[in-house]
This record gives sequence, structure tokens and C-alpha cells, in this order.
Amino acid sequence: MAVVWIKTNFLGVRYREHGTRRHGVKPDRCFSIRYKVDGKDKEEVVGWASEEMSAEKAFKILSTIRDNIKKGTGAKSLAEIREENELKAGIIEKESRAKAKAEITFSEFWVTEYWPAQSLKTTVTREAEDAYYRKWLFPAFGNIPLRRIDVAKLEALVTRLVNDGKAPGTIVKILGLVRQVWNYAVARDVLDLPCPVRRVKVPRKDAARQRFLTPEEATMLLQALRKRSLDMHDEALLALFCGMRAGEIYNLTVADCNLATKTILLRDTKSGKNRHAYMTPEVDEMLIRRMRDKGPQELLFPAEGGKVRRWVSSTFDRVVTELGFNKGISDPRQKLVFHSLRHTFASWLVQRGTPLYEVAKLMGHSTIRMTERYSHLAPDTVRRAALGLGGILDKKQGKIVAFRKRA
Repeated sequence: MAVVWIKTNFLGVRYREHGTRRHGVKPDRCFSIRYKVDGKDKEEVVGWASEEMSAEKAFKILSTIRDNIKKGTGAKSLAEIREENELKAGIIEKESRAKAKAEITFSEFWVTEYWPAQSLKTTVTREAEDAYYRKWLFPAFGNIPLRRIDVAKLEALVTRLVNDGKAPGTIVKILGLVRQVWNYAVARDVLDLPCPVRRVKVPRKDAARQRFLTPEEATMLLQALRKRSLDMHDEALLALFCGMRAGEIYNLTVADCNLATKTILLRDTKSGKNRHAYMTPEVDEMLIRRMRDKGPQELLFPAEGGKVRRWVSSTFDRVVTELGFNKGISDPRQKLVFHSLRHTFASWLVQRGTPLYEVAKLMGHSTIRMTERYSHLAPDTVRRAALGLGGILDKKQGKIVAFRKRA
């Protein structure tokens, strides 16, 4: 059946009716425009009445095309007009997205971009970062555009953290989390500004724990723990005689403990490297007892359901309180905590004359500087070495005489 085109009152505009489709009470109408370009007749469909097209709208489009053809500028066809409109729409959309990026708040970016990308971090790290965000970062920056977080706002956060009694190390971790978020935003082209965290000064003080146990105190602690909890006693034994961190203890499996070589493999430690601990007779006896009737891959200190433990039992703190080890002590560096047992391990080694390099290897320190804080406990060999230079200056001759051999 031939298509029937019907003229309208607008020159160059006509329409045809759909065979079945209605628009209101009338058949739906398809409008087209006709014009000459480069001496050739051209006809283009501009749209249907059901798409809000009309003869008047079609004529306005036709008039624009005719004017452009006459002037020799702009779109000379409906297809070119549509391309221009799509380009304009794309620019508007791009500008809109750019504006949205520029004004995205810290909280919005955290929820939609940063946090979902942190799934590969350890559970402990994620829990710590989530706690920092909820308690400190969201209240401070949650509704502020990410790019508007500056040095002044960060320093205000530091002031609140200091007033709350947070240690410098904790403050550094929280600011480090802000830096991670900022750098992630830069990598995603959300920000193009340098991170302001680098210009924030954090109050510094030596936060290293200074408390370590005497042999008598260690004996009292182990005896008290054994009465309250055999698990807690055994964990303390590993920390005290092997220098192990709590997390290292809780990740131990039967397969990690080699009773033949008296070694314990510590996998994926805090430094990112594996290392070995060595069994003393006390540790050897304890491990034989714990490994009995366990499979190679079973944890030695599992939490409920066989999962890896995350925290030291509060039993330890209760026993320390009962023994009075922290009575009257307000400085957290002087308080006895579970990590103090690892500190005691290193302190005892240095006191017995073990070279700092060897202590560093046993502790799994990434640099010797971390071990040097124990150097003041070493036997007086350094002092004696320095004083050994005494007497080599001949006062009468005013010159240094030949070196004497060390005794």
C-alpha cells in the first residue's frame, strides 16, 4: 500500500498517518521536512505526534536549517542538528559529572568509592579503619566536600584527638587514613590537589612502651594466669619466651610447630616477612600438650567455632589488676599489657648480652632502629670500650702515644 503524504499549512512540512496507532482521538502522525541543499532535494523525518512533534515545531527546525544553509554556517541537516544536540548534551553531562565530583563529600566518597575497594585488607585493619571513620572522620568531615578539607580542618581534628588523650601514634594512623582516601580520590580523577595531610604537624613524644617484667614478676604472672586460664597462660608463655605478638600466636597451627627442630614458623607477620621462633623447654612441653589430638591445619588457640582469635582475653587485664602491677601508674607506656611480655623477651635478651642485631632478627624488626631502644639495657661494654681510650694522650709531650691493646 502506497504511503500517502499530506501537506500542512507550513511550507515544506508534511505528514503521514499511522495505519493503526492513535494519538488521542486521531491517528498518530509522522512529520517530515523538505528542503534543498547543494542543489539537491532532501527530506527528513523529524518525529511523531506521539513524541510531541507538531507541524509548527517541524517548521521551526526547517527554518533553522534553511537559515544555516543560506549563511553557510551551522547544521545544514536534521542529522547535523541531532549531532550538535548530542554533543551539547554530552558536554552538559560531563560538566554535571565534574561538578558532582568537585562537590562529593568525604562521606559520599568513602561509602561509594573508597570503602568498597578495601576488601583485600585484613579483617583487623578494616575494623580499625571503620572505627576511625565512624568515631572521628565522619563527625569531622562527613558532610564537607572532599576538596574543601584543608590544613585548618585537619589541625582542628588533631586538637580534638589530643584533648581526648589519643597517643601520637594513633593520631598518625588516623591522618594516614585521610591520606589514603585522598590519594585514592586523586587516582580516580576525583581530586587534582596535593594532600593537605603532609602539612599537618602532629605532637610528638616517645610512645614506646618502657615496662618489662622482672623474673620474679613474670613468675607471679604465669602462676596466676595458670590458675585462671590455661589458654591465657600458654599464650603468655609464647610471648614471654618467644617474643611473639598476640596476632602471631593466634595464627599458629600445628603444622607451624616443628618439635624435631624446636622451631616455630611465624607466617605473614606484621613486617610482611616470615620468621622463626625457637622453643625453650617450657614452650616445648606446652606445645606437646596443646598439639595432642589436633590435625596439622588446626589452630593452637582457636576462638569459638574454630575461627582465628582477634583480641587478647580480658582475663589477662583482670589478673594484672589483681596482682597490682599497674597500681598507681597513669602513664600508658609504663602499664603492663600483653604486648609487654614481648617487650620483656627482648629486654631479657639484651640484658644477657645478646647482640642487638640478633635480637632484631628474633623480634622480626624491619630495621635495627626499632631494636636500639633496648640498647640502654645492654651490659656496660659500650662504656668500657669508650673509657678504654683513656691514657693514650701523653700530657708532657702533648701528643697521642701508641695504642695499647685491649685487655
